[in-house]
Amino acid sequence: MDRGLAMITLKLWARLARATGPRATDVLSAIAFAFATAALLAVLGGVNAFRMRLEEGRVDPLDGQLVLTLSFVAAALLLPAVWTLAQAAVRLAIARRDDRLAALRLAGATRGQVSAMAVLDAVAQALVGVVVGAMLALAVTPGIARIEFQGLPFTVAELLPPAWVWLAAAGAVLLTALGAALASLRRVHVTPLGVAQRVSPKRLSLWRILGFAIAAGAYVAVVVLDLVPAELSVSIALISVVVLAYSLIGPLMIQGIAWLVAKDARSPATLLAARRVIDDPRGAFNIVGAMSVAVMAGGFASLAPAAAAPGDALAVDMATGAALTIAIAGVLGAVLAGIAQSAKVLDQRREHQAMHRMGVELPVMRAALVRQVALPLVVGVGGAAAVALLLILPSFMLWWSSAGSVITWALMAVGAVAVTLGATAAALPLVKRVATETAAA
Repeated sequence: MDRGLAMITLKLWARLARATGPRATDVLSAIAFAFATAALLAVLGGVNAFRMRLEEGRVDPLDGQLVLTLSFVAAALLLPAVWTLAQAAVRLAIARRDDRLAALRLAGATRGQVSAMAVLDAVAQALVGVVVGAMLALAVTPGIARIEFQGLPFTVAELLPPAWVWLAAAGAVLLTALGAALASLRRVHVTPLGVAQRVSPKRLSLWRILGFAIAAGAYVAVVVLDLVPAELSVSIALISVVVLAYSLIGPLMIQGIAWLVAKDARSPATLLAARRVIDDPRGAFNIVGAMSVAVMAGGFASLAPAAAAPGDALAVDMATGAALTIAIAGVLGAVLAGIAQSAKVLDQRREHQAMHRMGVELPVMRAALVRQVALPLVVGVGGAAAVALLLILPSFMLWWSSAGSVITWALMAVGAVAVTLGATAAALPLVKRVATETAAA
């Protein structure tokens, strides 16, 4: 696209933005980016605080290095949730792009122009979200500063990383929005006749099982069976690899269970929900991925109280850090569930409208929407619980003997499911609006 055409595209996008004004989807998309940015900055603030304490010699070097390493692990575990939330935000930002792109194509715009305008929509909303997210991170920092770690309370100065870190975090969110927008646009091709043609997603490959098996096998060999001598940092790294590798097998597992449910479905809502999950297992897993990470982190963290000796400050710090990680992942997961399901309803608006015209009642469509989340949520959280048990296998008997640890983790898993389903309810009012929109026209 040459410079003149780029300027025309930018002016056309600006005029369209002024003409249509902010929509509900724009606001929700900006909110998603804001939460993603705030979570990222909060985690980086914690990492910066532990780094400063270690460099300034205010904590024991060995314990300080371990806590700093664990903070990096927590940040690594939350990055997939931030990425998924940004993807959901982009999907919502351009969920209703098809009709607009088709109209622009009929008016003579090129495919490159309409794609550029869709990307500009997503990036503009991401920019608003980044600014709001930075303000939100600043607002919650004094509250986080009241938490005590390593026998010392945080200070606001510790939790505020250098300016270049803030700029890098903002740039990362904006690049994530750009990448997710480009990836999303590949799924839709708008012809010069104004026809939006969707590309069917690729089928999942069984190599995902091999990838997870390699990660789990390495953990068992090094940490559980101690066949290969390794330092603590290597063990921690393997834990992170296993948790991240769960994203490989999660969608495949969800797709398989959904196929079994669809085969024996006893109600239209269950059959519809299962078929939708089978058609998009990656999207289904993305909605529950953050909560799955929270459940895995909670299972591993529940070992700390059981293993802690009286007055063991490090075990208390580990439990506190894990609780913060779980809380952040839980908030991201809840926001993600509401945003992603809203995007799905808008993406599937033609399907809802067709079903409504054929006589499918709104309660059936709403029930299908809830089960569309409940099915992958139960499977994803159940699989995450199994992975957590694998991670605590070296100290399983010690963990099992601590009733408080087991009950706390069980309540945490149930709470994660309840919070996600509650957030999904935010998308239910959209079903009626979308289903009756065209039917009334």
